Amino acid sequence: RVADRDANFVLFAVGGDQTVPWRGLLDQGVLVRDVGLPGWLRVTAGTPAETDAFLTAMDKL
Repeated sequence: RVADRDANFVLFAVGGDQTVPWRGLLDQGVLVRDVGLPGWLRVTAGTPAETDAFLTAMDKL
């Protein structure tokens, strides 16, 4: 699930504890933030390269 937004980031639900996907994305070089909302993470995806890196990392998770 993705929150509606008008910005260069994606706020998305991870369906539970965000620690594991947060670490997995971070380990793959994705700029990811735990913004303090249980079960949600935020990823900056402003360039095509950032978006591709995020999508590739999510596929691996």
